[in-house]
Amino acid sequence: MVRRYSIEDRELKDLLVAAIKDFAVPGAQLGLLTDTGEGESIRAQTVCAGSISTYTGYRVQPDTLFQIGSISKIWTTVLAMQLVDEGLLDLDATVKEVLPEFAIHMAPDITFNCTVRHLMNHTSGIEGDAFPDLGRDDDCVARYVRYLADFPPRTPLGGPLSYSNGAFVILGRIIEKLRGVTWDTALRRYIAKPAGLDHVWTLPEDVLRFSSALGHIRAVNAGQRLFPAPIEPSGVWQLPRCTGPCGSVSASMKDLLSFVSIFLNHGVAPNGVRLLSDRSCSMMIRQSVDIRAQGVENLGWGLGWQLPNWGDTPAFGHGGATEGQRAAVVVFPERRCAIGVLTNAYSGSAMAASLTADIAGRLGLGEHRTATVDNRHIDEHEAGRVCGSYRRFNTEFSFAAQGPTGLQAVFEPDPDDGPYAARITLPVYPTAEGYYAVQFPGDRGVTELAFLPTGEGGMYAAMDHRITPRVEAA
Repeated sequence: MVRRYSIEDRELKDLLVAAIKDFAVPGAQLGLLTDTGEGESIRAQTVCAGSISTYTGYRVQPDTLFQIGSISKIWTTVLAMQLVDEGLLDLDATVKEVLPEFAIHMAPDITFNCTVRHLMNHTSGIEGDAFPDLGRDDDCVARYVRYLADFPPRTPLGGPLSYSNGAFVILGRIIEKLRGVTWDTALRRYIAKPAGLDHVWTLPEDVLRFSSALGHIRAVNAGQRLFPAPIEPSGVWQLPRCTGPCGSVSASMKDLLSFVSIFLNHGVAPNGVRLLSDRSCSMMIRQSVDIRAQGVENLGWGLGWQLPNWGDTPAFGHGGATEGQRAAVVVFPERRCAIGVLTNAYSGSAMAASLTADIAGRLGLGEHRTATVDNRHIDEHEAGRVCGSYRRFNTEFSFAAQGPTGLQAVFEPDPDDGPYAARITLPVYPTAEGYYAVQFPGDRGVTELAFLPTGEGGMYAAMDHRITPRVEAA
């Protein structure tokens, strides 16, 4: 493959227009950072297409704000690493040292030994997917920390890695405690304002002063196999304020790329302001946890940043999902290149993956490793090892030795699917890489699945970076 070092705006725009049609996404922004070859200079390109909402049909603008979802965790990590740079926080300090009120009542080990580092690399064992509405008062993040105390641990402290939104809300509370301001204020004061990012906000009263996208959800039964599925505007605009540190940043693609560029310029923003030390930048993108036991698509996790598997090409990145909005960014540090996609529909994750793969191919960046379904039949012994019921907060599924592949999964209705939630029965496929996969209705690709023995006769199922324990063997 011939290596290219740039793509013209017209080509990017054509790719985006084709993608939003193919994936039935109302509107999106696409961004690309490339090295100019002139010192530390990076070229930033952004294009947009479609509408911010099917209600209004108003066009997406270059400065339209989209919810970046869990990419917000990187901003929260930067706020915490700034405190590390200033000597106000130690990565290996226990959470309880900083927040005496912190506790996980059913897990004394987590209560007394969970560190800041555990929060950042998703090995805290803390419940990860609880999104209560605790009001909009300035103390709502503090209340969320107390709310988490009564949840059982998802895993033991230290792993296996299980993606935890809750851990990043706790990290946000640490920032509030040490800075003496709310997380929302800290983000503006210590990142957005110094870096000159005028299109980065967290609160609806700020976001809605600008052109801003509305999310769109799948508007048919979640079990119906249909692509692209019809969509409708989401009835909820944003996640509860108390969960802000894990997912409530709204940004334009231009400002998102400006933020990402600090990791290519050793902690310095495009306007020349240093936001983070070179050491902290390096720590965030260096592998902290190996997750190759959970599938082929990802190698591990740094501090905040995810480390996707692009073969011989080093990469880091993150995705985001909120109420009908999807976002993704992938960074290739050796080529000083980054690709970002912001969308306002549930199918935006698949669209982002497709666009990223296309652009990476055109630039000669390599290929993201993904699961390859194998056509072999799963025998009864292999299936029997993992059969049973698995459960965590708001999520339940089971496996049985039956179906066309020899192993079948039943997923109970997912609250995230709202009125279109349904029980879904799917065959489980083995993969050529030695794991498993399922294909959910409405997805073109498959979702990786791995089984991890606990060492005490138990079993975990790992999917979407989340660990679900088996509660009853078949």
